[in-house]
Amino acid sequence: MATYTEKRRKNSWYPILGFAIFAGLSAGLIVFAKPIEKIDNYWTVAEISNEESTVVREVIDYDFGNESRRGIYRDVPGLLEEEIISIESPSAPSIWTIYCGFNCDNGELRIRIGNPNITITGNHRYELSYSLDTISDLQNSLLNWNAVGTGWNRPIDAAQIQVISLFEIENPKCQIVSLFDTGSCEIVQIAPGHLFVQIDGLRPSQGVNIQGELGQNIENLPEFNQPPNAPKAGRDLTFIFIGLIAIGATLFGGGISVWALRLLGRDKVRTGSAVESVFNEGEGDISRADTGKLSELVTLSFSPPEGITAHQGGILLEESVKEDHKTAWLLERAISGEIELAEDNGNRVLIDKFSQRSAGTLDTIFDGREEVELGKYDKAFTSGWEKLENDLNTWMWESNLWSFSRTKAIGWIAIPITFAVFIWAGFTTHNAPIRVFDPWTIISTIIFGSLIAVCYRAWELAVRTPKGTGLWIQIEGFRKFLSQSEAKHVESAAENGLLREYTAWAVSLGEVDSWKRAFQQSSHLHSDEDLISDDYLFATYAFNSSYDVRTTQYSPSSSSSSDSGWSGDFGGGFDGGGGGGGGGGSW
Repeated sequence: MATYTEKRRKNSWYPILGFAIFAGLSAGLIVFAKPIEKIDNYWTVAEISNEESTVVREVIDYDFGNESRRGIYRDVPGLLEEEIISIESPSAPSIWTIYCGFNCDNGELRIRIGNPNITITGNHRYELSYSLDTISDLQNSLLNWNAVGTGWNRPIDAAQIQVISLFEIENPKCQIVSLFDTGSCEIVQIAPGHLFVQIDGLRPSQGVNIQGELGQNIENLPEFNQPPNAPKAGRDLTFIFIGLIAIGATLFGGGISVWALRLLGRDKVRTGSAVESVFNEGEGDISRADTGKLSELVTLSFSPPEGITAHQGGILLEESVKEDHKTAWLLERAISGEIELAEDNGNRVLIDKFSQRSAGTLDTIFDGREEVELGKYDKAFTSGWEKLENDLNTWMWESNLWSFSRTKAIGWIAIPITFAVFIWAGFTTHNAPIRVFDPWTIISTIIFGSLIAVCYRAWELAVRTPKGTGLWIQIEGFRKFLSQSEAKHVESAAENGLLREYTAWAVSLGEVDSWKRAFQQSSHLHSDEDLISDDYLFATYAFNSSYDVRTTQYSPSSSSSSDSGWSGDFGGGFDGGGGGGGGGGSW
């Protein structure tokens, strides 16, 4: 049978999984909903020969997203209509027309590709070939090519740029240029006369300029690297994969955090039996062990351990103060005779058995009254209940059963940090290029998952002392007895005057349903014996005590929890002074 801690660990994965799914849905919806009209891939190669004109080939994978467009347009400074070699598209209408572009006075032409009567969405590939005489200057042996113009008004996720030449290219340079600044980019000379540039991510109005000096002739024109495979035509389903990866990354981060929390929160255990661990303080070697390992030492126990009360045992098991523990404390006050649980005109009430009492929780609850009716909101009771939680937390922090127990504060601190990271993750996903494996999206969701785990598993950091661990083993054994109890056990407890005590323990250890089931099967439930009848009546009140306490704390209008734990636009731009460039967009 699984221990209470093992059950709690298993149950804590449900909210972590829920938040992982939430993170995945959020990431997927952000990607799906944002205006993702962009260029997935921009592949281009310039072929420099002994002719004055340079042949340029372009493969543009344009993603229209959800927008209904007719096609794209392309502005190429200095291009003449007769220099256009071919324009094709394997998935979209490729009818093209020429008209005066944005820089009409300088004779710039705009190529408009598409059918005015047909609209398209999603991914489509466009393949263009043309020649320009402004890229290479053979007379002065210079290369100056605006491989990607600054006139593109959409982001480019990836750009592959190549230059193949019948001349050696000396002192090659690559620059990312824009209207406002410039920056260098890495350029690789694969072979004599063959340059290659790979750039991941260009913002709108950012371009790439390639420069170099043409040296000695080489025998053959190098072969260029072929363009990547075209994306699947139509609506991009990347948002689904991004959502799934966000779920996986969140769970991965949660798993790492849980592993670390369990490692740091291993309890201290002294060699010997559980009883020896409690009473032989200062004797024997001390080691650290996870409760999963310690559960092997748990054996069924028919009685609770000595030296600890029911509500304290529940706190030791839970490692935080819960409603059940406070309810068990109240039942123990009734068992000791300080108060009485009774009925008055069909309503359950608390009766103060001490006419004079010192300041404390019960004094606050009764507030000078002889009795408190349970089941309806009571301001004084609520104040006393809050005071009780503070008192029990103080006991936990100061108890010699833990070497560290202030875990609730860690959980509360993690909540605003988790929220901030979630906002950061959403912002990162929204602004990142839409690709399946975006590093910042993955990193942010991993951090989010790890913090969610801290929120729900911070209690793992509580470290029991050897005495606390020994008591935990005995309490866990008694909890198993309560969970497996039968009617004969209830009857035996009643006959030995232990029914009230065991009932308080069942409430505190979260086994009230199992104990109640055994109680209801008892043949002595309607016995005429006074002692048994009183004990059975007490147990009946106790089984309803949690509900009574909740309804007494909160007014009917309160929503508090009962648990105290927890496009086509402007297409022009600056092109760096070389040949080619320009830009484009959709229409």
